[in-house]
Amino acid sequence: MPPIGEGAWRPVLSMRWKHLLFVHWRVPPHRLRPLIPEPLQIDTYDDAAWIAFVPFVMESVRPIWLPSIPRLFDFPEANIRTYVRYGKQRGVWFFSLDAAHWLGVWVARHFWRLPYYYARMRWHKLAPNLIEYETRRPGRARAFARVRYEFEGEPQETRPGSLEHFLVERYLLFTTYKGELYRADVAHLPYAIQPARLLEFEQTLTRAAGIEVPDEPPLVFYAPGFGVLASALQPLSVPLARPH
Repeated sequence: MPPIGEGAWRPVLSMRWKHLLFVHWRVPPHRLRPLIPEPLQIDTYDDAAWIAFVPFVMESVRPIWLPSIPRLFDFPEANIRTYVRYGKQRGVWFFSLDAAHWLGVWVARHFWRLPYYYARMRWHKLAPNLIEYETRRPGRARAFARVRYEFEGEPQETRPGSLEHFLVERYLLFTTYKGELYRADVAHLPYAIQPARLLEFEQTLTRAAGIEVPDEPPLVFYAPGFGVLASALQPLSVPLARPH
């Protein structure tokens, strides 16, 4: 977990992430280069870039100085993401984030400059290890995803050097605004993941983001979740090159 407090970044947001499903596809890095601004570099594992679809549930989202109000800021979310580097800093780049909360979408767009979209979403825990999730984004940005999956086993922390560790142990996000590069930090316990299996799955979120994923079985796993602290955006004060 990255340090927080005096001499480092300070948290401004508290939340819980629960029932995270990770669906990853391997893609050639050159396909993503036009979609990601320099000086960010595409982070690779085994010479491949990785695209993820990650549906989960946000709970108790609040500024750090406010008490939690039960259920007021609980909502499902889904993101399409990949992995990037800025020097030695390794983080996440989001192509899109769908959420079923108008205020949450507005705050994230205005204060974290992230590509959030409001979507009609639902999720159900059909059995102790069986979850169904659906999101439908209306309007011109129309896109959807539907997944039903089961998980098994006991949560285990990822092994350093493994692909799973590379994919989930990320404590930075990068975004851009008005030609500048920004970062935000998060702090949480290390991920503990479990094997998962897709029972039903269809989605157009990756295509809506301009990404074609391969027609092959993705890498799939589940994480029960944890509490999370997040910082405000911090400018990196570097000029951006146009994607090419």
